[in-house]
Amino acid sequence: MMVWMRTRNLWITLVSVVALAAPLLASPAAPAAKRIRLARIGTFDQPTYLTAPPGSRTRQFVTERDGVIRVRRSGRRLATPFLDIRDLVDTEGEGGLLSMAFSPGYNSNRRFYVYFTDSTGDVRIEEFKRSRGSRDRAVRNSRRRVLVQRHRASGNHKGGQLQFGPDEMLYAAIGDGGGGGDPFNNAQNLGTLLGKLIRIDPRPTRGRRYRIPRGNPFRSPGGARGEIYGYGLRNPYRFSFDRRTGNLALSDVGQSEVEEVNFLRRRRGRRTVRPGVNFGWSFFEGRRRFKSGSPRGRVLFPALQQFQPDFCSIIGGYVVRDPQLVGLRGRYVYGDLCNPRLHRALLRHPRARGKRRTALRVSQLVSFGEDGRGRVYAMSLDGPVYRLVRR
Repeated sequence: MMVWMRTRNLWITLVSVVALAAPLLASPAAPAAKRIRLARIGTFDQPTYLTAPPGSRTRQFVTERDGVIRVRRSGRRLATPFLDIRDLVDTEGEGGLLSMAFSPGYNSNRRFYVYFTDSTGDVRIEEFKRSRGSRDRAVRNSRRRVLVQRHRASGNHKGGQLQFGPDEMLYAAIGDGGGGGDPFNNAQNLGTLLGKLIRIDPRPTRGRRYRIPRGNPFRSPGGARGEIYGYGLRNPYRFSFDRRTGNLALSDVGQSEVEEVNFLRRRRGRRTVRPGVNFGWSFFEGRRRFKSGSPRGRVLFPALQQFQPDFCSIIGGYVVRDPQLVGLRGRYVYGDLCNPRLHRALLRHPRARGKRRTALRVSQLVSFGEDGRGRVYAMSLDGPVYRLVRR
């Protein structure tokens, strides 16, 4: 059995799962969450993400690490892939096809976006279109490059998340370029997209592959990249928007001590969260000072911390809005690559409340997902994909 694991500064492929014996957290499982179980919906080849088109009630789409997107329709996995780009995708280190996102206007414009690493190690965001004749097939030759970020110094810290926000702009989170301690100081450098949360309008305009939206904090010329929405991140592998409130939860994989979840509220009267936030890395790891110096502006410290060795690589999840999951509704569900226990918390600023481990377990947890009905899923890199359901 092969697993994908990070040891301090680098995820490496191992032959045995030693970390599954890691000690469990001492906090008791939440009683209400005991009324929830995991229902296996299928087994895939190293699944990395699950999502669905806007409003879809019958389809889920699962990305597989080697470059295939599978369709699950009305409870059955279809034999023919939705999209196969295995020849474009490289899985070295932490790479692969890591996520996808459907345009808010997908039902009419047929556009969707994928996040993957190529043969050079670079991060790519590309656009494809669904076939006009089938909702279950994409058109391979509709491929259009949107954004490429050079990422060749190391095989780790690739980030991996794509998601459209409540403002219908495309957000992506890219790692700091890899290596221990951010050796190139990318996370605090506004001249690169490494170590950043970015926000773009992926539609082409005036000969450019995408647009810089109004409201981006560094949109005006001055040396900073206009795509940047937040900075100071190490490996922000997963983030999500609360489908009811629009709040943002962004998890960041730690260096050697602290795993973290950052929380930003949607601004009152607007469809965005606060722009220009410095999340602190590499001056801080979580709330702990990591290196000396004065960061730019005021650092937003994480709302939630988990400490190593109980955690090794935090896997951020979703705030549960599925009305069937009464015991978890309104709670943020998350986990870890090495520790199979799933956890939940009530996200608040400046600190989360009610942090508890649940009775649910997923070994080699690699991602969570949410479908068009707000149902939440958990994926194991070993293959199984589960839906959280009521007992």
